[in-house]
Amino acid sequence: MAGREELINQLAASMGAGQFAKTSYEDSRFDADTGTLYCKGMAITKSTAEKALQHFELLEKKCDVSDPNQRQMAMIYRCAIESIKMMQNPRVKAVIKSEFQEGT
Repeated sequence: MAGREELINQLAASMGAGQFAKTSYEDSRFDADTGTLYCKGMAITKSTAEKALQHFELLEKKCDVSDPNQRQMAMIYRCAIESIKMMQNPRVKAVIKSEFQEGT
């Protein structure tokens, strides 16, 4: 019988995470072809990133930027928003893809 990790990887592969996406013991990586970020044993898909974007945008809108603490939180949310957008930018994805191909 297959081990737990192997079963999880097979399930992830069947759900579209790629061929046996082993993420548990690898460094974080971004698959520019699928728009999936692999980190800490998770596959963060493009749709999850979109939901995160909406979540952080909603939180940012709730901040009162006249309050210093809330302004700082708004900047943190904006940092997350811009990072996700950058990850989705076709030019950034092309650079990541070319660097990955050069490294293999």
